[in-house]
Amino acid sequence: MAYDENGLLVPDPIPASLVLGETVSEHPVLAQLKEQIAKAEANVVDANRSKDYYLQVATERGHKNALFENALRSTLEELYAEQEISEEAATRIAEACGIEATKTVSVSGVINWSGTIEVSIFADFDNLSDTACVDNISVSVNGEDLDGFDYDMESTEVEDY
Repeated sequence: MAYDENGLLVPDPIPASLVLGETVSEHPVLAQLKEQIAKAEANVVDANRSKDYYLQVATERGHKNALFENALRSTLEELYAEQEISEEAATRIAEACGIEATKTVSVSGVINWSGTIEVSIFADFDNLSDTACVDNISVSVNGEDLDGFDYDMESTEVEDY
């Protein structure tokens, strides 16, 4: 075997003895190739073992990091709730540890509305209910506009005074 100008392994030319009928399994070039293939396969197995090991270590570290983050977040929330630490200090500690100092929460509520309108004395109350429309509503909680605000109108009632 030899290497070309690019550093790639190039097999030797097939010797005349092989062409003339020498047993293939006994030829030194073939034995050398089999040995190199076995080494390459062993390297692949070793590389897969190493990959599996490092993936397991990374997973365990990620799990440990998540446990640490959850424990620290919980401790900071508890200290703040007991007024043993200010929100600003807790936020700084969380950010210094790479932990988000915010969380997403779901907020829901019920809006009841009412009003009066002038209608013909001949108006069909059933049709009035079908024409009710709620438009341009915005909701904020804790001074923050809701992201992805969605609403629907479940029912409308019309009552004659």
